[in-house]
Amino acid sequence: MRHSSTVFLKTLCLSIGTVLALSACSTTTMSSPRSGTDPYDKYYGQTTAQSSDVVDSGSIIVNPSAPQTYTVKKGDTLWGIARKFLHTPWHWPEIWDKNQRVANPHQLYPGDVLTLDYAGGGSGNKLQPRIRVDQRGQGEPIATLAPFTVWPRVLDEATIKNAPYILASRDDHALIAEGETIYVKNLRNTQVGERCAIFHPNEALHDPHTGALLGYEVTYGGFSRVERVDSTSTATVLDAQREIRKGDRLFTAVDEVDQLQGVIHAPTHKVRGDIVSLFDAEEIAGNYMVAVINQGIRDRIEVGHTLGVYTQGRYVVDEVESCKKKSGAVCSQLPPEKVANLVIYKVTDRVSYGLVMDASREVRNGDQIGNP
Repeated sequence: MRHSSTVFLKTLCLSIGTVLALSACSTTTMSSPRSGTDPYDKYYGQTTAQSSDVVDSGSIIVNPSAPQTYTVKKGDTLWGIARKFLHTPWHWPEIWDKNQRVANPHQLYPGDVLTLDYAGGGSGNKLQPRIRVDQRGQGEPIATLAPFTVWPRVLDEATIKNAPYILASRDDHALIAEGETIYVKNLRNTQVGERCAIFHPNEALHDPHTGALLGYEVTYGGFSRVERVDSTSTATVLDAQREIRKGDRLFTAVDEVDQLQGVIHAPTHKVRGDIVSLFDAEEIAGNYMVAVINQGIRDRIEVGHTLGVYTQGRYVVDEVESCKKKSGAVCSQLPPEKVANLVIYKVTDRVSYGLVMDASREVRNGDQIGNP
């Protein structure tokens, strides 16, 4: 009988604690990780020393299903090939055999044959994975990442304000379609026949920690060709990838595909940041979506850097501690989890753009950025 009473009291305590804790934990504010203060900081990836001669074999994880040989095909990407051989594709440069004639691990052509073997020379005389290439390919080299046709930008207010803008279309449509004639104001230093990219101004982006304005996001809508330059210029919409409206801005076209040739590598310094915008996704993104982060040139971010995307752990009820203290709910935060990789393809002073890769679950606006 005494045993039954004890069990009953413990059960009652846990039930009451759970009810109280559910309310308290649901209002707990999650804080973003800060180096040196976050108990889970180490979960956001750590730096690994990189050298052209010595590789930390412990950080290189070979894909168990990696082929012994692979022939590069047209349409392949360097990231995709590295993923075939490694679970840590950002270590591709380190496993490249530097004693072979082809010194550049990022210069591959359709038809080239890659071979995976193992060689000594690592710490503790451990065998290390090594990639060799038999040059049989021709044509254009493969890209690091798959090309895509929509390119967000983050610009300052003055640049957007002073840019040429669409006054109206010939028939004054609210949504302007491909092939329509548009009338443009403020078009300067532009030649007839020149192509201009059309962008739509979006929201302001702020640093989630400091509140500082990072810039204004603009999204790509299509291309136009200038037909006449005057106080009110004329152009033709050649390609409409998205809705084009009055007030959209025109900028000189930039071949962003060149940005996809970056050298894949992991940063050698500690990286901590946040996703501040997901392109074409209000809250959630997946593979091959573009994410904007609040880290840039001033933070030593480089094109080709592979970063980790981490989601913060939920706050949950610690039922045992709640019962012990008898003073209300005790909440504990679960550790963060890595949910994707982010390969940086463009860097500006304050923000960088990356492509979400290898997502194991949804990537959300506000997720944390760390080392891979």
